[in-house]
Amino acid sequence: MSGYREVILNRSTFGYTLAAGLIFGAFSGYLGTAQLIFHNVFNVGDMFALYFAVAAASIGVSSLLNAWLVVRFGMFYLTLIALFVATISSALFCLILIGYGGIPPIALFMAWLIIVFFCMGIIFANLNALAMEPMGHMAGLAAAFIGAASTFISLPFASLIGNIFNGTVYPLVVAFALLGLATLLAIIWTEGGIRKKH
Repeated sequence: MSGYREVILNRSTFGYTLAAGLIFGAFSGYLGTAQLIFHNVFNVGDMFALYFAVAAASIGVSSLLNAWLVVRFGMFYLTLIALFVATISSALFCLILIGYGGIPPIALFMAWLIIVFFCMGIIFANLNALAMEPMGHMAGLAAAFIGAASTFISLPFASLIGNIFNGTVYPLVVAFALLGLATLLAIIWTEGGIRKKH
């Protein structure tokens, strides 16, 4: 119990866990609505698995590149860049959707999804690492808490995204834009601002 208390009261660990939970809420919302979107909105039929796999592959690629990118940009700034790109691209895509009534061509939707998921692969890995930084002396307990807490934080958002599905991709794209912004704000709160790059 004293270990959990230390984890919760550590601003860095708690803040990055909160940030991970917020952005994971948008991703979980996608997992919950992907079949509805691809089948009901885009009518892809048996091609669903292929589209789903292409989006997932972009996460795999970014995860493989993450180690090289961290060395080049630093973990904190790389996370901010990826989060900024995912949030801005989602906000811009919301504007583009207006012209399509919320149902864009599937190629355009997939382009957005691949960009955002590439960023997600970077964000997920690095937010967990940033949350773990102060907890090296009890890494196992901290990792368990971070994983469980971020999942619990994400669940209400994922449920909300599923419940407001309206036959368009608006709910999902808006969720990535808003939760991306909320994640950025959580990181700024955690750091008390933006770190100066050394």
